[in-house]
Amino acid sequence: MNKPDFELNGLVVPVPTPFAESGAIDFGAFLAHLDWLAECGVRNLLVNGTTGEFFSLTPAEQLQLLQVARENWDGVLIAHTGSPVLAQCLETARAAEGEGADFIAALPPFYFAGAPAAGLVRWFSELADSTVLPLILYNFPKHTGNPLTPEILAQIHHYGMKDSSADLSLIPATPRYFVGGDRKISAAYVAGAQGFVSASANIAPLPYLRIEQEQTPENQVAVDAVNARTNGPFAIARIKQALSEIIPGYPSAVRLPLMKELPTNHSNGHE
Repeated sequence: MNKPDFELNGLVVPVPTPFAESGAIDFGAFLAHLDWLAECGVRNLLVNGTTGEFFSLTPAEQLQLLQVARENWDGVLIAHTGSPVLAQCLETARAAEGEGADFIAALPPFYFAGAPAAGLVRWFSELADSTVLPLILYNFPKHTGNPLTPEILAQIHHYGMKDSSADLSLIPATPRYFVGGDRKISAAYVAGAQGFVSASANIAPLPYLRIEQEQTPENQVAVDAVNARTNGPFAIARIKQALSEIIPGYPSAVRLPLMKELPTNHSNGHE
């Protein structure tokens, strides 16, 4: 793993993937959103992540999104390569390198919960060795069933970790810690975090850019207010609905098994 010529820090925005009602990716809306984020001052972008509904994208669609993003985004670009299939992860990582991504990020393999720690170490080590791009480990035990522990982290050569469990006790276990919980941004910085990843920042980046510079109680309250608008089981649908009200023509569709939020606000248990 080669070290980049710059340090990744501060806000990372994991962008959603806009879909037309037909189900096809709306690349025009995707680019309009990227342009708006850049105008707001966002520098770091993650594509094909959870907010991007990577779990419903084909490998070909993921590659298309990466290509379009790289051609049109001048800032830092992180490509998520997560898949339960190691061979697919390796292929996606090599493609990300070829397309000019700056980093790769990867979830542990999912579905087989409680995988042996030694197997997870070898899995990530093969991924890290497959590319010169710096590797950001993506800890999301709620969905993978395979938490990244300090013992596992110590055995994998990696650039840093994005932690959606927001377990701040993991900060000393990784070279660079990026918290994945909006409500813990200020606390994470105090504990030594390098930055944060926020899906809610897609709809209102400015409070997140302010807290990146100054972790005051007032800035944390402003971030919490934005997060409250998108939090919950319909988070991705809420983000897309909000973007449809900000960016003309941005579609609010999600792919199954996700659904739009019903007017009654009854939860269907999906994000």
